Amino acid sequence: MSEVGESMIRGAMQALAFAKGEADPKDYRVHLPDEINVKRIREKFGMSQKRFAETYGFNVRTLQDWEQGRSVPSGASKHFLVMLDKEPEAVKRVLSELAAE
Repeated sequence: MSEVGESMIRGAMQALAFAKGEADPKDYRVHLPDEINVKRIREKFGMSQKRFAETYGFNVRTLQDWEQGRSVPSGASKHFLVMLDKEPEAVKRVLSELAAE
């Protein structure tokens, strides 16, 4: 088998192990997009800047800076925004459960 074929099979097996919850977290890395369109994410929720910032724990000035391109989200903020964009119901569920505690 070719080196490319072996690499593809190895990748597929790793993906399957990850999907089954059998993968060791040390064996994979999370890849985030270089750019995040914060305004698009906020508008997807139909919220004003103030409401979005208050709801999800951002500083409204920081949110404005992200949307105007004066700065970019990084670290946990970037991860959280990606989760809001890709899995909004999961984020809402978790935040609701935390608020109920």
